[in-house]
Amino acid sequence: MKCFETKMTYFQFLRYLVPSVLTMIFLSFYTTIDGFFVSKYAGSDALAGINIVIPITCIIFGTSVMLATGSGAIIGEKLGQKREQEANEIFTFIAIVLLICSVVFTIAGILFLKPICIFLGSSPRLLPHVMPYAFVIFLGAAPMSFKLFFEYLVRTDGKPNMGMVMSLIGLILNVVFDYILVGVCDMGTFGAAWGTTLSITVSMLIGLIYFLKYSHIKFCKPKANWMVLFKSCTNGSSEMLTEMSTGITTFFFNLIIMKYFGEDGVAAVTIIMYIYYFFISFYMGIAVATAPVVSYNIGSGNHEKIKETTRHSFITIAVSSVLIMAVSLLYGKQIIHLFVGDGNVFDITWDGLKLFSLVFLFIGLNVFLSGYFTALGNGFISALISSLRSLILVVVFILILPRIMGVSGVWLTMPLAEAVTIFISVYLYRAYGKKFMKTHNCI
Repeated sequence: MKCFETKMTYFQFLRYLVPSVLTMIFLSFYTTIDGFFVSKYAGSDALAGINIVIPITCIIFGTSVMLATGSGAIIGEKLGQKREQEANEIFTFIAIVLLICSVVFTIAGILFLKPICIFLGSSPRLLPHVMPYAFVIFLGAAPMSFKLFFEYLVRTDGKPNMGMVMSLIGLILNVVFDYILVGVCDMGTFGAAWGTTLSITVSMLIGLIYFLKYSHIKFCKPKANWMVLFKSCTNGSSEMLTEMSTGITTFFFNLIIMKYFGEDGVAAVTIIMYIYYFFISFYMGIAVATAPVVSYNIGSGNHEKIKETTRHSFITIAVSSVLIMAVSLLYGKQIIHLFVGDGNVFDITWDGLKLFSLVFLFIGLNVFLSGYFTALGNGFISALISSLRSLILVVVFILILPRIMGVSGVWLTMPLAEAVTIFISVYLYRAYGKKFMKTHNCI
């Protein structure tokens, strides 16, 4: 826990961020790798089929992230207060809850597989690609949930490098399995789903071994604490909304873009979302790395450390936002060519990306401040920021802008939602974030 307490220079802070940022980047690659292999070996319809299933993975990840971040803030505060036994009991209880949720989700998904796939927007042409992928994803709900849960909690345990190792090993195995199952065995989306599930399972097992043998946070005799569960859900609801809203956004994008370009349009949305997931992982890495520092130091009373962490984060976000947008515009064509060659899908994707890239100017601060309020234990404000930027405003704009601007309105939906939210986020930070610091003698 030394890194949570000692003063850092800005460059030391950047080194501290590296494992968490890389972990989030590796996580973003899981679906991207599936898309890369199926687009090369199974075609653009298979690529579009994977995109139809994204809302399912968002529900799995959203539940896991909600419980991990929500309980992680509580566990971190308990550790800062040197109340290790209480932290262990909370960790064990939340893990049991997550297991039950995962099993129920798997059973429901398999029983209602085809109706779910049709509801998510699959056309008859895409259904042969969608159903096999969705079936395996439902089967892998538990290992997917616990991989993410463990990766978040190792940061609370003060070992962000462990999360990076888990994610890197899983990523490498995903490439190997996808190459064998999709490229060599020609199993299409079914093989891609198994490649992802198997690699995630290995990564999850590494995390399980760590928490069984090496961590400060231990499994112990569980003690049901419904108030802690409620607080974990409310406090982590913003992170859940971020994941869930990605699925909802993808769902609406697929429906609307299908009217303009058909299945080729869905393939274009898939590629743009891959680019989005990759670049947003930088900001997610900053948020998940700094949250345990904030929650731990609230418990220990080291308020100067919170101010230092926040200041360094703002600088990093400001610089990276400009750089990321520049990279997406300067190298967007080369990135798109990783998935498709010249043709209709490429043209649709590049036209969309030129407008969509504006999102990277605004999204970083919104993601960070949402995570910051979660770390403070203010789940309501965190959820408000998250729901505005990634759900409420997105749904409003996606329903309105295309009617006014045509297809350009689809691509500008998320940039405009983030731009409007940033004004609200800054106001909430100044009004409530700083107020919290004052009441705790932080400023």
